[in-house]
Amino acid sequence: MLRVSFHPHPLIPNDDDDDDETIFVCDRCEELCIGSRYSCKLCSFNLDSRCATSKDKTPKERSIKTIVNHFSHLHQITRCKIGILQTHPYFDLACMACRQRLCGIIYACTHCSEFFVHESCLKHMLMEVQSLFHPQHPLQLFPFVSNLKEICKACSEYVEHPVFSCVQCGIFMHYSCAKYQFREIKHNCHADHHLLHLGKGFFGDKSPRCTTCGLACKGTLFNCLKCGFYIHLECIPLPSIVKHKRHLHPLVLTTLVTEDGSEEYYCDTCETQRNPEHDIYYCKECNYTSHIDCVLSEVEPPEDILQFLTPHSKESDG
Repeated sequence: MLRVSFHPHPLIPNDDDDDDETIFVCDRCEELCIGSRYSCKLCSFNLDSRCATSKDKTPKERSIKTIVNHFSHLHQITRCKIGILQTHPYFDLACMACRQRLCGIIYACTHCSEFFVHESCLKHMLMEVQSLFHPQHPLQLFPFVSNLKEICKACSEYVEHPVFSCVQCGIFMHYSCAKYQFREIKHNCHADHHLLHLGKGFFGDKSPRCTTCGLACKGTLFNCLKCGFYIHLECIPLPSIVKHKRHLHPLVLTTLVTEDGSEEYYCDTCETQRNPEHDIYYCKECNYTSHIDCVLSEVEPPEDILQFLTPHSKESDG
């Protein structure tokens, strides 16, 4: 047993082998933790070993955990910090919405230990989307799918919870794949159909091969849904610098632009939200950003931009 100054009851250590992978939220540091802990079952109070054995005995008023019910999951989820768990040797948890590594403030399900989502992703989570991968019907969000061997319509990997689905057509998609902000371009390298602009890492470890060069498309690529045609950004002949009708200076094709930290990204040409994983045309002097397709649709006549046309090299993506 252990007594601490900031809790009225004795705490019992839980360090059995069965608890090695138990996930819980520490009531002192409010971090998501895994493994051994000290608990008071009367109060549903938990301390990780670090907080329980700390020499800092400063009294701390117990904060009330933020526990919510959300349409994206079957169980209640708890607000917490990812904190020191990131240093755990086997830590590989990803956000169930954006599928990126967990960081900062998150919501976690300590009941099933299978649901983790960034607070920002939870805040903007949608219940219905319209996807270019299935334009016939809107996709509805489901917190649970009984058959975990369903394949995502977009990236061809097994779906995880939560998923977007069209019940009528039996279509399943990861939340991130369904919500993905796609753009289309028309290009003479594949003149029959439009090409969909896909961002970096969209296909994970199972990247398709470029139709032109035969290498795996692990970076930015373009895809024709009708033909199964894939092409690297480097293999599609796009000018690295263009002069656009709506902007005074030449725009440079680039892969990364540092924004103001608001987590919102917009195209200054069409004034709609853009996907931060997509390459863009950019003017550093004015901090002007534009979708590739917005630029290509309104570039100045070729004779006026010949001086700017240079091959887009792979080295510029590094």
